[in-house]
Amino acid sequence: MKDPTTTDPFHTESWSQECTTNPYRVFTLCFEHAGDIDLLRKLLLHLPLFIDQFKPANKIPPYRICCAFMAINSVIDAAYSIYTKKDQIPVKEPAAFKYFFQNDAPPGQRSFASYFITEEEYVQLYKVLRKFFNYQPREGWKADLHALLYHSLTNRAIGVEMNVFAVWFYITKLLEAAWLVAER
Repeated sequence: MKDPTTTDPFHTESWSQECTTNPYRVFTLCFEHAGDIDLLRKLLLHLPLFIDQFKPANKIPPYRICCAFMAINSVIDAAYSIYTKKDQIPVKEPAAFKYFFQNDAPPGQRSFASYFITEEEYVQLYKVLRKFFNYQPREGWKADLHALLYHSLTNRAIGVEMNVFAVWFYITKLLEAAWLVAER
């Protein structure tokens, strides 16, 4: 049986109204439609707080949460595509690396600064993908992402155990790498 081909392998049309077969374009679409890196960082930091509570997240509109999660799901698929092909991520001359906490500008005036990407990973972003998919397979990330979405939007608990810190840390790190690729 032949595998069906699709013009939307990363499932971007549902949240960005654009089909693409280019995994690098998925990164750009994510930040154009789901929000910038700061918004996605805040979202990922805020939502795990609702896993143990019996009330849904209400400070962020549900449509914003769903759009962000669909975009993150597509970013995971695109990153997996790059990871399995062992593509070197195209890099222009990288700007000076700076950690977020070493930046003297007020928070509202800062350009992108890394929270979690090390200087070594900044130069070779493929290492971020390798660590991400070595921690757990793509299906595990998607399952954790769906569980996080379910817990943040409902007031029902399901018996799933997950390391919330690891999910938050690695997905935020992946989004930082995607942001750097989209900006370069």
